Amino acid sequence: MSQRLFSNSAGLLLAALAGVAGCDGTRNPAWYYTCGDPVCQGYAPRDGGVACSTERAGDPCTAVGQQCDPRDDCNRQLVCATTDPTRAPGGCPISRRAEKRDIVYLGPSELERIHHQVRALKLATYRYRFQAADAPRRLGFMIDDQSGSPAVDPERDMVDLYGYTSMAVAALQSQAQEIETLQREVTELRQGLEALRKANAERHGK
Repeated sequence: MSQRLFSNSAGLLLAALAGVAGCDGTRNPAWYYTCGDPVCQGYAPRDGGVACSTERAGDPCTAVGQQCDPRDDCNRQLVCATTDPTRAPGGCPISRRAEKRDIVYLGPSELERIHHQVRALKLATYRYRFQAADAPRRLGFMIDDQSGSPAVDPERDMVDLYGYTSMAVAALQSQAQEIETLQREVTELRQGLEALRKANAERHGK
């Protein structure tokens, strides 16, 4: 009985120490979730992935860099690390205001500029070199054609899906403003034509 209590107490102590800073300022390794898919669409097995067994986020671990697959609906992985990888530069997009600074909302001119960028985006279908010749073709753009675009993550040589989606939203907002302007102009033209029709009818006694 006493041995079991000691074992449980030791386990709780190890869990409490996970992530606590050491004497040299480093943190003890613990299991952290990675970013996962930008949009959660259900679990999809990874080739060569190792399934998790008893590993849980926040639990202590020993082999920094080791990963396992918790079969998460967003396809996140568990990684043994000394810091949360989702909080590192270039980590997961976080949309809470408290996590951001230098916030500037886009005005009509900025929305229109991004609208033009989206319209100029050159889309292509393609296959990756490692895929078979009869593999389904993919749709997207080449980051080589979009240097400096918010839709490109140059450090990781990939598309920034958060930026890409936000650009599409900006284009929709700009287009909606154009449509509203045109609708007002059409309404004003109709009202003007109706006023002319009435004035003409009164002039001719009709």
